[in-house]
Amino acid sequence: MTLLSHSARERVRAAPPKGRWSPFPWVYLVPLLAIEGVFVFAPLSSALAVSFQRYDYFVPGGWIGFDNYIWALGNSGFLNAVGVTTFFTAFATIFTFAFGFGLALMFERDGRSSSLMRTIVLIPYFISMLVGSMLLRWVFSEDAGLFGLLLESLGVEPFSVFGDPNTAMAALVANAVWRDSAFAMMLLLAGLKSIPSSLLWAARVDGASYFYTFRRIVLPLMRTAILITIVRLVIFYVNILTFPLVLTGGGPNGATETLVLWMFRRGFEEYAIGRANAASIIIFLINIALVAIIIFLFNLGSKRR
Repeated sequence: MTLLSHSARERVRAAPPKGRWSPFPWVYLVPLLAIEGVFVFAPLSSALAVSFQRYDYFVPGGWIGFDNYIWALGNSGFLNAVGVTTFFTAFATIFTFAFGFGLALMFERDGRSSSLMRTIVLIPYFISMLVGSMLLRWVFSEDAGLFGLLLESLGVEPFSVFGDPNTAMAALVANAVWRDSAFAMMLLLAGLKSIPSSLLWAARVDGASYFYTFRRIVLPLMRTAILITIVRLVIFYVNILTFPLVLTGGGPNGATETLVLWMFRRGFEEYAIGRANAASIIIFLINIALVAIIIFLFNLGSKRR
């Protein structure tokens, strides 16, 4: 018979019986729930209440039901912002994910050169979004920007990048990719590091090619890291404000005016607080729907495998 020490017997005696509920572990959740209540649920509840009111210039004007929602969903500017946000989010997510995955594969191996290159790649991500957007605005400037000087050196007439809808959107996507590829790299690099090296060595011994190993071993084992990266990028780009506000100003003619920028202008330029809060609730629901769709598609893809 194994003899328990005195301290072990005390721990067994102090442990609650099996199947008996103990409130003690829930005490650790109280600070987190309090923070969530103050900084998430309270503002969300306030925004929901204001969205049902005629609330202009911070002065409540009475309950009007769903009028703000009906107005927003029928507004041409809002519908244009939905299209702009969809286009921007899709291309920014695709290119950022692709560049981030490529960087993660390039710098996966540990070493001095890889560590140095990771640090260099991370520099844009640690630059403020405001500063980075202003820097790119100068780079794409028609008069004294580096892009214009490059075109002149190639014998091409400089043109206004922000004056054309296509090039303005391309600049906006480039800003997102330039800054956030490093973030995608970090998440995907963590996924690569979690793959057991024994599996890769076994595949190499069996004569599996690099692409076969990548498709059959690396990608399936990185499913969680890929899902987290895509969800994080989509949520970030759907709710982006600084990039279009500073880089393009939403122009030309609303070609780069995203949903959050449209909402920002209703609230802080027109002071239509009720309508802006209704738009924020709609954007919140869009976020939930997008995350649910992405998770559903990932689960559907894993079942087919």
